[in-house]
Formats: sequence, structure tokens, C-alpha cells
Amino acid sequence: MQPGSFKWLKAYLVALALVFYLGNAHALIPWPEPTKQMQELKKQNNLAEWLYLRMDYNYANPKNRLPFLMQTQKETWRKPISEAEKSAWMMLLSNQGYYQLQAADILNSINCYEEAYSFFYQHKLKNFDVVEYVLKPLSNNYTRLGDYERSIFIHTKALAQLNPVSQGDEMASIYSNMAICYHSMGNYLNAEACIEKGRNLTKSAELQFNLNTILAEVYLELRMLKKANILIKSNLKSIKQINENNAYGLMGLYTTLGKVNLKSKEAAQAIENFRMALKLLKRWYPDGRLREKANLYAQLGTALRLKNEPQKAIDIFNAALQLLKVNTPLNQTQVSHIYGENKLAEIFEQKAITYATLGNDAGALKNMQYALMAMDKIRKEFADDKTKERLQQEAKAMAEEAIGIAYGIHQKTRKQAYLNLILEIAEQTKSRTLADQIQRNKLQLLKGGLDVDAKKRQIMESALRYNERKLMTELNASVYQKNIDALKFDLALLNKKNRAQEVAVNTSAADLLHSLPPTLQVIEFFVGSKSIFLITIQNRKVKDVQRIDQSEVLKNNIRKLVNTYYQHGPDMMLNSPKAFFTLSNAVYRQLLGGIVFSKNEKLCIIPDDLIGYLSFDGLVTSNTYIANFSDWPFLIKRLQITYAFSLSTLSPGKKATDQTSHFSGLFITHQGKAKQALPAVINEADSIGNIIKGTYLFDKQVTTKSFFKEFDRSDLLHISTHAYLTGDRKEPTLDFGTEKLFLFELQSRKNKPRLIVLSACRTGDGLLAEAEGIISLSRGFIAIGTPATIAGLWNVNDDAGAKITADMYRELVKGQSSGEALQHAKLKWLNTAKASSAMYLPYYWDSLILMGTDEAIPLQASTSISLYLILCAAIVFFAFAFIIIRRKGL
Repeated sequence: MQPGSFKWLKAYLVALALVFYLGNAHALIPWPEPTKQMQELKKQNNLAEWLYLRMDYNYANPKNRLPFLMQTQKETWRKPISEAEKSAWMMLLSNQGYYQLQAADILNSINCYEEAYSFFYQHKLKNFDVVEYVLKPLSNNYTRLGDYERSIFIHTKALAQLNPVSQGDEMASIYSNMAICYHSMGNYLNAEACIEKGRNLTKSAELQFNLNTILAEVYLELRMLKKANILIKSNLKSIKQINENNAYGLMGLYTTLGKVNLKSKEAAQAIENFRMALKLLKRWYPDGRLREKANLYAQLGTALRLKNEPQKAIDIFNAALQLLKVNTPLNQTQVSHIYGENKLAEIFEQKAITYATLGNDAGALKNMQYALMAMDKIRKEFADDKTKERLQQEAKAMAEEAIGIAYGIHQKTRKQAYLNLILEIAEQTKSRTLADQIQRNKLQLLKGGLDVDAKKRQIMESALRYNERKLMTELNASVYQKNIDALKFDLALLNKKNRAQEVAVNTSAADLLHSLPPTLQVIEFFVGSKSIFLITIQNRKVKDVQRIDQSEVLKNNIRKLVNTYYQHGPDMMLNSPKAFFTLSNAVYRQLLGGIVFSKNEKLCIIPDDLIGYLSFDGLVTSNTYIANFSDWPFLIKRLQITYAFSLSTLSPGKKATDQTSHFSGLFITHQGKAKQALPAVINEADSIGNIIKGTYLFDKQVTTKSFFKEFDRSDLLHISTHAYLTGDRKEPTLDFGTEKLFLFELQSRKNKPRLIVLSACRTGDGLLAEAEGIISLSRGFIAIGTPATIAGLWNVNDDAGAKITADMYRELVKGQSSGEALQHAKLKWLNTAKASSAMYLPYYWDSLILMGTDEAIPLQASTSISLYLILCAAIVFFAFAFIIIRRKGL
């Protein structure tokens, strides 16, 4: 129980004794609000005792008096000044957080503890047990929410406050909680390491019991069921008598045993153990632990479903929802009461699956939507983008179930509403973190840097970028990781103040469809573990949804096509052209074989999962092998293809204008310590210089400073240099010769190019974040507001890249859109005679793709004559003069 000072509670000792004797004194002996005492303390200006009085009053009946406790700040007449008052204020915030959690309001509980955290470190209180009353409950709340990164950060802060010699038990308890976090993240190695550290720090039987239970959970996830059973039985034997000190741990042990039973397909045994756990909770915590009780109901319902008792399972799930105050007593789900909590999402998900077994597709779909709604509300509370990406992975499994149910209903009813719903669900779990970044950057730019919070944010973000750069470039970098974690946490608290002003990412099908150009056809992919769905959009309407079953077969084909023939150079394509042709056509037929396209149609592909590594231009559309590579039936010969991360990240194009756009080109023409010349880059710069008027910077002129300067004033920014993935984190990196620019250093700015051309290797490549897309430089530029990028998915062939890029600019100058210009440049490559037929293979010409908005960018044609032509003319002139002089005998 969370303590207050309880000084004022003594006067009611007799009354409380009677309360406990009768079992329900709150109803029998009301305790009137201590108005007179509060007024007297206020007159005395005794803030500390006034705060304790309110806490003691709430303690006697927290269920009914919690609103009174939460009203305290509004009724406070001044801020705390003395150390004692500040400690009382800390205790108030801690009590508010504790009782909010007991009422199952985890989000407001977190708010209270975060406020306490900020207050403690702002005032540097010395005589307050911040570990017990703030850090431990706050980190555990983050764990409950699923924000394991922040939870581990706070656990680490708590460990730093403790002494391993005198506070070994407290440290072991924290390591126990950290192990739960790592276990939940799937990092079982770190979980076991934390358990071992905890075991070495404590001799407490209770803590050893808890650590063994968590280790059993780890074994359960690793499917080491025998080891899990041995640990559980050992723990059970250690319990001689159940009391209030071990009842909660024993409940957890029975819960784990029930999960082991489910893994072993022993549903009946699981039900028995879950009921034992519930019995313990009801006996020892009759009015509390609502979340734990709801969790056990969810586990019990799942076991009943697996035991083929679906209606009983539904009843149990409804009981859990009533307990969490989401369902009415008549089991009507109150949509406005759905909040962000992973256990709540799990209950709705299991209820949906159970309805599906009953053949109630409508009920299944509705509850799966509720589950996704809860997940969506969780992600709003998450601070770190990596945490959001992990949540997206969890939500995607639910989305796959929901789309599958909606697809089945549409097949029966043919109602358009279900096609729109499938699109909405797909968009809910596609590149949402990217969409959030775009929205957040827009908001910050609108607010400017005038308010105090904005200035703080700028300083903190600058410090964050500095520490991230140090982490990437220095060997002994552990101190920088600590700084990064602290800065991210503080930034999250600062950003939380402005969360109410953030505009939610729009995933409404009607709005998304309306924002599309009317002539653009879109195919959006949703890749699940069992099936792949193709959502076809024409004339701003979802025309059809197709399902491809046996998802793994197609994924394996794509993986083989990309890894074998593109990512590791052209040799395999050169040595086995027929095998490539056959596989490429198989992938084409699996992905697009059921769709009829019009000639020269504009198609936007929204990829998913491994499909993001694939360029569709080079897919072979016929299964009849042709020996001549230049005659191969590539898809680019039929369609103009662009790409987008999602519909919600696709910016509308600018209206046509006669105003000329500014072009800037950055070229690294010499590379390495020896400064070896790169002829292809020199030729590319020279070719573009002959086509477009603009600003051209070379080698030492290209720095991060000049990059951001040109970024701010350019409509089209061209970058020609090396790019690669750096370090264990595979951080996308642009090489500027003496400097490097990392993905995390890209920051939103007021002015930005309409198109960035990344004429470099692997600028569209990176690590794949499931349901988020490829974390690449291309994505980074989209995140800070650039409408479109042209980037390479694999290593660009220097000569082909330079020629195709120059031809693309020729088409842009003619007024074509960026998508049209890139297509025509690639087609020109295919239609021009080559010294070697190998150069017609797609490895050489198909790396560059347009991601984002396809629009025309009016550029000013160059009137300059290249240095190369000047030199040639000079040579001809002097040769001609020499001949004349010789003939005249001069």
C-alpha cells in the first residue's frame, strides 16, 4: 500500500477498526471531508500538513475519494518552498500515481509519476526515497504499457541510486523488473543476465522466488517447457504457507504454469491454474489489482476457447472488460472508454478470434477493430520511434486478422464499405512512425522557436545529434549511449506537453482517396504471415482487393530475387540470365499477374515488408524466355511506376507554375585518401551542367554546412557521392569526403526541396522495420518534409547511373514530371545500342526509383558550354591555326 504521512489518521483509529471488522466501513461509517482542518492549515500557511491531510483522507476510501486527491493541485494556494513541503509534494504526486493505477487508469498514473520524476530532479531533493516512490512504479507502468525502452532507462536510473552492499534486495528487485522488460522485448539473453545479477545480489527467498518465475517465463518463450516446469515445481515446493507477502508471487507462478499448459496444449490444466491464480487475487486483493484480474480473465478465456468452449470464453472476456470499465453491465462496449493498454488490446483480440470460431464475423471484425484502436492509443503515449516500430509489428498481426475477416465478409456481401475498411486497416499499420515524424516536424515548424519549450527542444535535439554522431564515430562510446537515453527521455517529457496540439495521422479511406490525383492508379500491398493482400485503387476508389495465400512462398521468391541477383553485384544475373528471367516472371505473376493494366498507365506502388527492396520496372512480364536481353518484356515498357511509403505520407503535388525552380548539385569527384578521381561523377556533373542552370559544388565545397544551405534554397537538390550503411545499427550515411552525414542528422527546415536526387549507391536501402518500411536516407528526407526522392536500391553502376540521370534531367527540362522523366531515361537506355548486351540487364539500369510525389519541376536550361567542349574547341582551333601557319611558311 502506498503510504502517506497518516498523521491525521490516528483520530479515526477506532472507526477504522470497526470498518475492518465489518468489512465495508466506507459505506457504514462515512468520514466527512476535513474542510475545517484544511481551512485552519491554510490560515497557518502550513502547506505540508495540508497536503498530508488530503492524502490521509483519500487513503481511508481511495475508490470514492480519488477525485478529491486529484483536485489537490487546483486548490493549492502556493508552490512548495521548504524541503519538507517539497517532500510532501512528491508524496502527493506519488500517491496520485499509485491510486490512479489501482483504479486501472494507467495513462494518468504515468502522468503523475512523470511529474514527480521531473519535480525531483528539478529540485534535487536529498531526503526523499525516489526509487521506492517514483522510479520503481514509473518503470513498472512503462512496462505495463509496453514502452520497454523507457522502462529500462528508469530502472537504470534507480540502480544508480542504490548501494549493492546495503541495498542488494532493492537492486535485485529492479533487476527482476528489467528481466521482465527484456523478456517482453524478446531479448532473452539480457533477461537471463538480469536474473543472474539479481540472484547474486539477494538472499531473500521471496526475491529468488520471483526471479525463478521470470526465468520460467523465459524458458516458456524459448519453448524449453521441461526447464520451465522444473523451476515452477521448485517454487511451488518452497511455499509452506500462503500469506500477504507471498500471495502475489504465487499468483504469478500459477499464471506462468497456466501458460506452460497452453503451450503444451493442456487447456484443462491451464484453466485450473488460471483459476487458482484468480482465487489468490480475489482473496488477498478483493478491491484492487484490477488489471491483473483482467489479465487472468483474458488468459482463462483463451484457455476456454482452446478447450472448445467459445461461449464461456466470450463471457469471461466480457467480465474482464467490465472490470476495466470498458463494457457496461449489459456488455455493451463503450468505445469512448477504450484506452491505450496492451492487455486491453489483447482481450479484444482474443474475443475477436473467439467470435470467428463461432462464425460471428461481424462480432469478430468489430472486436478486432477495438483491439487496433487500443493499440493506436498506446502508440500516442510512446516517445521513442524504435518503440513505436516494435508496436507496429505487434499491431500488424491484429491487422492481418482484421483484414482477413473483412475480406471474407466482402466476398459474401460485395459491399464497398469493406473494401474501404481494408484500406483503412492497412494504412493504420503502414509507415505510421514516418507519418508521425512528418506531422511532428510540420507542427514544430508552425510553432517556430519563440516559446521556451521550443528553445529547450532545439538545444536538446542538437545535443542528441551530437551524441549520436559521437556514438557512430568513436570506439569507446558507452558514455554517449547513456547521454542519448537521457536526452530521449527528457525530450519525451517535453514533447508530452505539446501532444494535445498534435494532429492525428488521417487514415480515413474517404479522405485518403480524395487526396489522390484522379488519374493515378495505386496498388497498396499488405504482407502478412499467412497471406498477402493487394489493394487496387482507380479513379479515387478502392476497385478491388485480392488475396495471395502462401505468403512465405512469395516472400522467399522475392528474397531470392533481390539477394541473389541485385544486392551482391551483377555476376549471377550475367551467368544465369534464364534463371533470373524465370524467377523475375514468377514474382511478377505472383504480385501483379491478376491485374489488367492500360498501356502507359501511371501506377504508384505502396510496398510492404520485403517488397520494399524490389524495383518493379525490371520485372519480366512474360514466361517465354528470349535470348536477346534488349528484347526482354520489362514492366517499364508498359507502365510508369512510382512508389510511396503509404497514402498518408504521399504529399499532394504543387500546382503548375511558370516560375523557374532553383537547382543545386553536390558532387564528390575524388574519393579516398589518395583522392582518386571518379570519372563517372565528373561526367555526370559535366552532363548535368550542360542541361540545367544552377549552383554546382565540388569536393571540398561539399560539407554538411553547405549541404543544409543548398537544401534550404533549392527546389531540386542533386547529391552525387558514395552512400552506405554504417556500424552495427546500419545507419544510412552520405559520404562528403572529409565529413559524413548520418540519417539521424536530417532535421526539418522551413524551406525544403521538392525533389532530392540521391545519385549514390543504396540510398533507398537500409534495415527493414516491419510495418514501417526500409529505414533509408530516402525515408529520412521524406520524414523531414521533402515530397519526393529518387534513390538507389542497390549499388548503382557508375556509367549507367550517370547516363540515366543526365537523360532524366533532359526530360525534366522539357516539362515532364519526375516520374515520367525517370521512366523515359530508363527506356532510352534500353532503346540505345550498347557495346555489351549485358548492359540491358536490369541490374545496370533499374536501381533508381522515385519515392513520393510525382510532379513537374520547371528547371532553367543551361546556356553554358562545358569545359570539355571548350577544351575540344581550343584544340581544334590551335590545330587549324598550326596547319595554316605551316602552309604559309610562317
